[in-house]
Amino acid sequence: MNSRSVLFFLGLWLLLIPVLLPAQSVSFALTTSPNITFDFNTIQKYENGITIMNACTLNIEASGTQWDLYVGATTTNVGYWDVTNTYGSTGSLPTVGILKLQFRNAANTSQVSGFFPLQDISTPTYIIGTASAPDAAVYCPNLGTNTPGSYTTNPNCYKFNIDLRIVPGFSLRPGLYTLRIDYIIIQDL
Repeated sequence: MNSRSVLFFLGLWLLLIPVLLPAQSVSFALTTSPNITFDFNTIQKYENGITIMNACTLNIEASGTQWDLYVGATTTNVGYWDVTNTYGSTGSLPTVGILKLQFRNAANTSQVSGFFPLQDISTPTYIIGTASAPDAAVYCPNLGTNTPGSYTTNPNCYKFNIDLRIVPGFSLRPGLYTLRIDYIIIQDL
């Protein structure tokens, strides 16, 4: 066997390796508008708050790998909503925690039940998985399902409806504020 045939054989083997290994990927699609508005224009809304059910939907695709899903806020002033405009000088700025989220799906796989306060992305809330990897494999339809799957074949476990709630009360500074919510899905390596 000459050196050319050895190199050709080695090159052919290296080309086949990607075909032999299963592909690993995780992704999601946000299927609703990324911009949501809370308009507090009555006393009742300040006292009782506003809840927007199914404010957004996350459709999860995980192929060949376990995954984690977490959420947090990214703002200019860590822990506080970004100020667009204020209409007075009294009252405190709203913290990111005034926004409550709830992740729901038909199989109840979210590790966090009910509404919970949003936190800064530096200390996110894990909906599926943990910050320490790797997590044990959890199969659908169990709490914390993190195994490969798709919302198209199993929406009970891989499709999340997200509800949002704010109850501001009267201690906040009146104004127009914005907040970026980051939904992060990563491979659990």
